[in-house]
Amino acid sequence: MISDIPVQDKVVFITIDDGWEKDADFVRLIQERQIPVTLFLANMAVKKNYGYFRELQQAGALIGDHTMTHPYMPGLSYARQKQEICDAADIYTTQYGSRPTLFRAPYGETDHDTLRAARDCGMKAIFFWREVVSNGRIAYQRPGGLRPGDILLVHFNPNMTADFKKMLRTIQKQGFRPAAMRDHLPAEFFQ
Repeated sequence: MISDIPVQDKVVFITIDDGWEKDADFVRLIQERQIPVTLFLANMAVKKNYGYFRELQQAGALIGDHTMTHPYMPGLSYARQKQEICDAADIYTTQYGSRPTLFRAPYGETDHDTLRAARDCGMKAIFFWREVVSNGRIAYQRPGGLRPGDILLVHFNPNMTADFKKMLRTIQKQGFRPAAMRDHLPAEFFQ
């Protein structure tokens, strides 16, 4: 599982999970500032408005898989885990024009069957995170602040735009900038 991406530059990678809240101002922020983000979408959270995430995709967001119903994966049968991952990937292929190849397990929890199911559903990489962002504040897992290549975990929330701006200020104060995963991962991750 990938928690950070080896880079030389002072860049971090912003990932956003689930998709419950849909703030139009957030789409405008991403569009206007051209902020690279990767979305790990849970279908039960996005199915009422696929178009919202299509707008983010058109602004440059990368769509990843986060299952159909956001279950705790360890202990589920291989067949159930495969269904959760593959069914979401099939829907996102139809909705967003390409099959996701990046996966994040709900709660960041996996077992052997999760890894096998993800691979069998066409996932090329499984992501974890290094920092968690809540209410715009970054909770560091290691002392010393951000490090090059850190993956930040954000969740769609009711105060998304304000919280996101607060997080961006913290990133910038530490001398970092957000970067696109696509530019820093092997090309085969996206084939």
